[in-house]
Amino acid sequence: MNLPTVRVVYLTDPAPPSPGRDASAGAAAVPATAANAANAANAAGRSGVRPLPVQAQLPLPLLAAIGERLAASTAAMQERARSSPPCGTDLDELSRLEQFGLQLQELAQVVARAQQLRHETVDLGLALVQTVAEWSAEADRLGVELHGPACSEPVHANPAALKHLLDLMVEHALQQGRAVRLEIETSAGATGVRVVATVSSEPAAQSPARDTLAWMMLQWFSRALGLTPERVAVPRGERLALLLPAA
Repeated sequence: MNLPTVRVVYLTDPAPPSPGRDASAGAAAVPATAANAANAANAAGRSGVRPLPVQAQLPLPLLAAIGERLAASTAAMQERARSSPPCGTDLDELSRLEQFGLQLQELAQVVARAQQLRHETVDLGLALVQTVAEWSAEADRLGVELHGPACSEPVHANPAALKHLLDLMVEHALQQGRAVRLEIETSAGATGVRVVATVSSEPAAQSPARDTLAWMMLQWFSRALGLTPERVAVPRGERLALLLPAA
């Protein structure tokens, strides 16, 4: 089964296009927000339908097909809503749901080719600056301060996979506290570079420490790439870290 192609920032290993199918048509170039899709899943749960956990061992082509169908359906719903808005339609929510469908497809495509991904030297500092810029609007919407590092540090990674890792890390962190700071940690002679997201939940006593959909997806995606995300509670917050190979 050929997987459909979608437009991904930093994509260096595009999958071959599937004839007659383009899942990216009509999609806005904004960060996917799994948190809002989780709200839809919770609503489904209240109606008696149990959503499948993200880490369920579904075949990757099936997972990609689900994402494609979700994105296509919500795109059609948005078009109908614009021409004749029904009562209570939330176009922003539909757009976020469409982005979640595209995100599922992109993750499935990368995981399916995990062993063949082309790695190269990537400036982690620049990648974090771009991530902060892309997520600033969502951070403002949630009332969370988002800060990034002002440094340059090369890592050996696939750019498309790295972008997904950073997106999922930031998305989870934004749901956990009042402020998020992204940092890069290195040590002399180390073969790895650690990207860290420090979450402050001030003035609350501690971070919510909930397992968000973004965190579960980060775990699943990282492990498929041979990486292990770290998450520990710290006073008045939590700390996320991911060790990447140094370039």
